[in-house]
Amino acid sequence: MNLITLENIYKSYSEKPLLTDVKLTITSEDKVGIIGVNGAGKSTLLKIIAGIEQEDSGTITKM
Repeated sequence: MNLITLENIYKSYSEKPLLTDVKLTITSEDKVGIIGVNGAGKSTLLKIIAGIEQEDSGTITKM
């Protein structure tokens, strides 16, 4: 069962794109880790998933 689906997520700050065309599906059986260099958008992605920040465009579906 899909718990969360992100489609075409886009987020930018001050005209600088941070997340572009992000697509992700997390199922109830998945284990997820997020890695990347500083400034890659890891925290922003988690904040968008948690509903703390709003994406500029795209669709989020939560069960």
